[in-house]
Amino acid sequence: MRARFDELLRRAEEIFAAGDIHAAIDLAVEAEKLAAGDGGTDLADHAFCNRCAFLIELDRGHEQIPKLKQILLRSGDAMNRWRAAYYTSVAYDHDNELDKASSYAQRARELAAVCAEPAPLAASANLVATLALRSSEFETAEETYREAAEHYRNLDGYHRIMAAQVKDNLGYVLMCLDRLADGLVLCEEARDALETLDANHYLHQTLQDLCYGYLLAEQLERAKVCGERALDLAVDADDALVVKNSLFLLSEIAVRRGDTFGARRYLHDLTAYYPEAGVSEEIIDVFLATDLTTVVNLRG
Repeated sequence: MRARFDELLRRAEEIFAAGDIHAAIDLAVEAEKLAAGDGGTDLADHAFCNRCAFLIELDRGHEQIPKLKQILLRSGDAMNRWRAAYYTSVAYDHDNELDKASSYAQRARELAAVCAEPAPLAASANLVATLALRSSEFETAEETYREAAEHYRNLDGYHRIMAAQVKDNLGYVLMCLDRLADGLVLCEEARDALETLDANHYLHQTLQDLCYGYLLAEQLERAKVCGERALDLAVDADDALVVKNSLFLLSEIAVRRGDTFGARRYLHDLTAYYPEAGVSEEIIDVFLATDLTTVVNLRG
């Protein structure tokens, strides 16, 4: 049973990394049923937590929070308690409940130290850093992303994708701290890694960050190429945040290139993501007169 269980979860992670979330969920469900049928509560909890990771990507994480909290409170398995705290934090983050997300991220970090294994240590540091970044706490984010990168250094498999994402996040942080050249280098390295790993479904955020960096560097053609590709991939991935950010950045690029018509077109496309505001030429005029690089946080 254990060999079959491990194989199911291994395949689920591989399929998830390749972008087939629904198939990954099916495999995790199969693993959970296999463990539960054999009386393996810890293994069933393990499979459930893995399934939560996949469900969160479909914005279905909030409904799993009560059971995750139960596992955190009752489980005698330190790794399962870590998984429960970690995915509770991620689910709250997806719901934009940052205070709750930060609280559970810190709990996950404490439990990762108990587990003393590189993967949970890396993931927990990455999560804490990302939440700090979302709150514009850039110095804290830099320190903790560097910690995450160190833990990811010797991990393989799906963790190589995570390591590339950490490198991209750190690059964006450095841009926000006015260390533009260093940030661009890291984001380009992240892009190369993701393309080498054939992980293009993770690439839109990195291309967005490169668009932002090249825009700051006034390399407008390179910024435009990165921004257009980021927009296309984000639409395919249904990532509304990156779509909106890319439209903001592309409109700013168009303004700097003297293409006011093009800038208006991007901003009109952007209004579809803010239906409550309606299409307002006055708002668009304000955006056209504003340096959008000074007001956008690409992590929300």
